Parts: sequence; C-alpha cells; structure tokens
Amino acid sequence: MPLVKRTIEPRHLCHTVLPRNIKNELECVTNISLANVIRQLSSLSKYAEDLFGELFNEAHSFSFRVNSLQERVDRLSISVTQLDPKEEEFQP
Repeated sequence: MPLVKRTIEPRHLCHTVLPRNIKNELECVTNISLANVIRQLSSLSKYAEDLFGELFNEAHSFSFRVNSLQERVDRLSISVTQLDPKEEEFQP
C-alpha cells in the first residue's frame, strides 16, 4: 500500500456550489475552474521545488560518499605501490 507523501490540491477543479444570483452560470463555472487550475499549478510547483530539493540533498550526500571512497582508494593505491613483492611472503 503506497503512502501519500504529497497531494496536489484542489483535486476536483469543477466540482463546486455556484453562488446565487448568477447571470451567466457557464462563465462562473469557467472562472472557478480556471482559478482552481491556477491553484493546482501552484501546488504542483511547490512540490516540484520540494522534490528537486530532496534530489539535490541526496546527490550531495552521494557525492560526499564517493569522494570519501576515492580518498580511501587513493591511500590503498599508494600503499600497494610501496610494497615490494620480493620482500613480502604470502602467509595463509
């Protein structure tokens, strides 16, 4: 079962109760729908920024771990090149 981390609001763009004394119902529904589309895009934009922020943090963490690993490999490479194979004996 997936857990919802982010929800885009409003979900239903055209489901609304119309105010009374409306001269043109179609125009009113259109305006309400367009306003809800703008709200939905705003919500989507906010979550996109949040998502890219999380991706940036994960990429930064990954980069730090890769650099740390590269430093360890460099130190081991130096140690291995300094070993003399004639002097060292293999001991199981």
